[in-house]
Amino acid sequence: MFARWLFVRLHAAEKALRDGRIDDAYAAAAKPEHRADPRWQQLLDELVKPLVARARLARQGGRYDAALADLDKVTALGRGGPDVDVLRQEIAVELRQHVERDADRRAAAGRVAEHLDAGRLETGRLNVQRVDDPRQRAELAEELDVRVQRSAQLLQQATAALERDDVLAAVRYWHEACERHGRTRDSDTFAARLGAACRKAIETWVDDGRMDCLVAARSGLGALLPMEPTLAESDRVVGLCMRAVSQFSAADYSGLRQTLLRLKAARGKVSWVEGALKALAGIVEGQDALLASPLGLYVTTAEPAARTVLPAGHTDMAAGAIAAPDALRIDRPLLMLVDGGGSCLLVHEDRVRIGRAGSSMTVEVPVPGDLQSHHADVVRHGEDYFLTAYGPVEVNHRRVTHTLLRDGDRIALGGQAKMVFCKPSAKSESAVLRLSHRCRLPQDVGDVVLFRQTCLIGPTESCHLRTHDSQGQVVLFERGGGLHARPTAGPAWQSSPSRPVRTGETMEFGELRLTVKPYELRGWSAEA
Repeated sequence: MFARWLFVRLHAAEKALRDGRIDDAYAAAAKPEHRADPRWQQLLDELVKPLVARARLARQGGRYDAALADLDKVTALGRGGPDVDVLRQEIAVELRQHVERDADRRAAAGRVAEHLDAGRLETGRLNVQRVDDPRQRAELAEELDVRVQRSAQLLQQATAALERDDVLAAVRYWHEACERHGRTRDSDTFAARLGAACRKAIETWVDDGRMDCLVAARSGLGALLPMEPTLAESDRVVGLCMRAVSQFSAADYSGLRQTLLRLKAARGKVSWVEGALKALAGIVEGQDALLASPLGLYVTTAEPAARTVLPAGHTDMAAGAIAAPDALRIDRPLLMLVDGGGSCLLVHEDRVRIGRAGSSMTVEVPVPGDLQSHHADVVRHGEDYFLTAYGPVEVNHRRVTHTLLRDGDRIALGGQAKMVFCKPSAKSESAVLRLSHRCRLPQDVGDVVLFRQTCLIGPTESCHLRTHDSQGQVVLFERGGGLHARPTAGPAWQSSPSRPVRTGETMEFGELRLTVKPYELRGWSAEA
């Protein structure tokens, strides 16, 4: 009975092999319980040839996985040999070469896409022809053509605006063409023409005191300046005008006078600048008269605790003042929680160490991530901040070991630890490290304030810690080593006294509420 059943199975396997159903024949022949029979051994020998032949065909068609699978079947049947091994090695080499070529094609297409995303259209055009895949090459070429066409349309509008002497519109159209669709030879050629028109227009606007036009032109100048370095002087003049506006709004008459004198040196005699300087001279005379009055005598002779004065009319912040006995000390890192503003770390040290969170090294800014224990320092020298790197650090995508930090500099430590250095207020020496979402510190700290005398909290861009829900503004300031606070905006802010900041106490200033307490770091403690 078993022999008959074996004969039926053998006959079915032989018929499958004759019909070209190689996989069915292999499924029957591969059963180990039949291999002892001589007739099955003969079937295995006959099955090897079509398997190897099919593997060769699969190799020629680039189906390397199928070819290797057939060779594995030959080996499983116990019919491998030198020829099969050589064929397997050749297929493995071709497969590796195929994978490398495919990776090169993807990399070439990726480089083209990167150039297009960055707006480097001419470079992208040169690299499109290097893409081997016809479908990818066609898609990238089509995207390139669309961008070039739309850029050309905007440049036509910019040219028309320039011909009717609408320089601001021309700058706006040109900037949109470069920003949205990328730079082309036409946009670069037009930039030279636009730069000359901007220089002439800015001279006229400054002479006429057209602050509205100067404000509108500032963003366009920033985009145009890298391509037209001759606009540097015009950009400096516009910056002086903007600074003068800001200083006048803040009643900073001393700073305003210095700015106007620089503007006069840059542009010569301008009627409105001369008039403003004369007006400021009158203000200075008035201030001298006030200082000669009993009020001025009291301010210059009274004890510091009784006469501390804040800039621009705020009181209670003189450097020599005495701190309230219960004021929170600032000789350690402090955690500040602000409703609508999140959490921030206040660090008073002149040298702030940055390192890996959880390491044994004592650092002021413990960043989670793949960093060294002591990765970098931010050091304050007067009004300047410098970064010193002990591990891999990039500033604005450039590898550095020691560099001066400027407002807006983007810092990358290691892989994912990223932050932005900000100097929000020209009136305060304090700076801020704004951390990316992925490297927030423990207790959800997103900002590190490098505290120096003052820290502004509020909704405006000049504040070190920005709030979103409240309209009030508060200044934290040092007095005698202790931390104090007072409002700088809102009803009756001028008459509001300063208040010492106490550990864990929630302070309310109108809509703005804040709490400050010691920040628990390795090596620090609230009792230290």
